Amino acid sequence: MTDRPRPKRATIKDVARAAGVSAMTVSNVLNGRQQFVSAATKKRVEREIERLGYRRQANARNLRVAEQRSIGMVIVDEQPAFLADFFTCQVVAGLANVLNHADYTLTVQGMPGEELAHSMIMRNFEVGGFCAMISGTKEARRDAVRQLLALDQPVVVFQENPSLESEDLCVVRQDDRGGGRLIGDHLLARRVEDFLAVVPAQPWPAIEERLAGLRESLAANGGGARLTVVEAASESFADVQDAVARHLANHKLPGAIIGGNDPIATASMLYLFDHDVRVPDDVRVVGFNGFETHRYARPRLTTVDSAAYTLGERAGEAMLKRLETGAFERREYVLPVHFDPGATT
Repeated sequence: MTDRPRPKRATIKDVARAAGVSAMTVSNVLNGRQQFVSAATKKRVEREIERLGYRRQANARNLRVAEQRSIGMVIVDEQPAFLADFFTCQVVAGLANVLNHADYTLTVQGMPGEELAHSMIMRNFEVGGFCAMISGTKEARRDAVRQLLALDQPVVVFQENPSLESEDLCVVRQDDRGGGRLIGDHLLARRVEDFLAVVPAQPWPAIEERLAGLRESLAANGGGARLTVVEAASESFADVQDAVARHLANHKLPGAIIGGNDPIATASMLYLFDHDVRVPDDVRVVGFNGFETHRYARPRLTTVDSAAYTLGERAGEAMLKRLETGAFERREYVLPVHFDPGATT
């Protein structure tokens, strides 16, 4: 039996011929030079790029890595202001600084999950590899990782548990589950029996792990404590306070409120203050991430210090080593977190 011939990869000339334009026009579309292309022509070219499965890259993998000293950063987030999140900013900063010192650039693009397959960074990549921070259900996140791996590029994913077998996939995360256990143990030692966790409705793997760790702590204590999880429409101040208000309108005060991150915890605490609820006397409050802003809250917020910036650095180092040697040294890196007791518990 003979091997089937590999399908021919579409070229820029194929796209130009199918769209009825010149190769230069296709190049203008690919490089964002919209002043030279009408809207109708741009749409026609993009349609043919998608139909033909055109991918802009050098002919050989080694040549691509040598010439394109750039890494793509994909952030799958339903929120348009995806870089407003403190955690994301810290990760991107750590990653960018490591790459900059190695004379690599970082191309960042954020998009909702349904736009990933058709995003410009996926259709028109000239990078040596991809890093990704992905929200969504577990299956949606797995599918996004599959899409990235299908581009035949090395991939580093943040905060995800490794669930796909691939030599070109590396996971860099922190011990969020361990952080959740630390919070549970701390509050149980203070005889808290009724826990309220406030998290964003948009699923994130780190939040899932923090809740799992909290549940493990409560279960290890005998399971007598109660945990209620309330979802806020977003992580915005107004949405968090609305979620807390709706819950407390029909339930008694919990012994503690755990925010999925520090901003959620702070918004919850300020809602309590505005309704004459004392912290920590009436309700204890805990956040997560421990970035500089938590120190501005009064009383100072109890939290778990995150390794977000170091996560970015570790991902950059892992990617650079992969490009140098042809293989990831490790499939997974797990960074520790540290409990930071403040005045709110």
